[in-house]
Amino acid sequence: MTIFDCIVVGGGAAGIKAAIGAASIGERVCILESNKTLARKILISGNGRCNFTNLDADSVSHYHGPKNFVIDVIRAFPLKRTLEFFDDLGVVWKEEKRGRLFPSSDQAQSILDLLEDRLKQLDIDVFTDQRVATIQMSNKGFVVWNEKRNHWQAKRVIMACGGISVSNLGANDSGMTIAESLGHSRSTLLPGLVALSSPNSFVRRMAGVKVWAQVSATLPDGRVVSDTDDLLFTKYGLSGFSILNLSARLVPMLNKNPIVISINFFPGKSTEQINEMLKFRWARNGHRTLELSFAGILNRKVARALLDSADFNREKIVSRITKGERWSLSKILSAWDVKVTDPRTFDHAEVTIGGIRVQDIDRRNLESTIVPGLHFCGEMVDVHGDLGGYNFQWAWASGHVAGTDGKL
Repeated sequence: MTIFDCIVVGGGAAGIKAAIGAASIGERVCILESNKTLARKILISGNGRCNFTNLDADSVSHYHGPKNFVIDVIRAFPLKRTLEFFDDLGVVWKEEKRGRLFPSSDQAQSILDLLEDRLKQLDIDVFTDQRVATIQMSNKGFVVWNEKRNHWQAKRVIMACGGISVSNLGANDSGMTIAESLGHSRSTLLPGLVALSSPNSFVRRMAGVKVWAQVSATLPDGRVVSDTDDLLFTKYGLSGFSILNLSARLVPMLNKNPIVISINFFPGKSTEQINEMLKFRWARNGHRTLELSFAGILNRKVARALLDSADFNREKIVSRITKGERWSLSKILSAWDVKVTDPRTFDHAEVTIGGIRVQDIDRRNLESTIVPGLHFCGEMVDVHGDLGGYNFQWAWASGHVAGTDGKL
């Protein structure tokens, strides 16, 4: 049996950062990873480019969980320290829309390569293909057993086992089950940053079309959430950056009832402004059919579906359209309602909503208040972020706090 100061269970983004943090305070550290390689989710993130943080990462509004808990963790390792950490690794980064930061190499592999190099530099032992089965407390700390009955001993253990999204990369709830066996509890697990299903037949007719649109929804408490970005129509419902981002807020509500998504196909324009735009276009080319009048401003598949959804005659000449009909069409273009009923499955989700409840975790060092010496970080904690690098920022920050035991 090998004895360490700290064992990190899980070799994803948070686990790697936790191991580096523990080594930085002089501890002998090892990582136990169930997969054959580390951090497989890093490699697929950002379409293989790794959106590793965001210029607005210090804003707690992008994280969903108990506010004071999130604030303390993010402030302990804010954007400035994150960028210093990656600068020190050798990552040159670039900014893209909405403040998203990517490595200039455009390769997620380069992020992982440099993190693994730092693990080697710090003499952190990495054991892959080691699925942890149980964690037992002893008078010297903890004994961690794998499924093959091999075991390791340490003064403290950091649980960085992740959520259950993308199961084909090995994700499962075994880490949370172990935490429960030690007295912790979890909240309901839901898929996050995920596309939403809709029974709307007109949505399916637009499948494959991506538009720039504003999407909004009214939550049960009356708050309106909105996002303007890519909107992708699919055979099952709605996707795209705007939908994935809003899903962080909508999915917990969808667990109870359907939600109506309102789509403005001309972001920034009101119903009145769209009405004036149509009036001007139709005055210039009054001979065109209603369908043809949208050529150049709206995808044909979208125009046809919207017109049919409101029972407009697509072949009607626009000079014969009444003011009332034009106004009705303008309202559809500025606020077309689509009912969504549920999220797609965890296999299609980027993160897990829910996890180990933070009420039993000390936010100063992410140590269990039930089991001294047991720490948590990353996606297995009941905190999730918006799309755009925020979940990685949570991984780096929470991993640092757990790894350094809140000392740095």
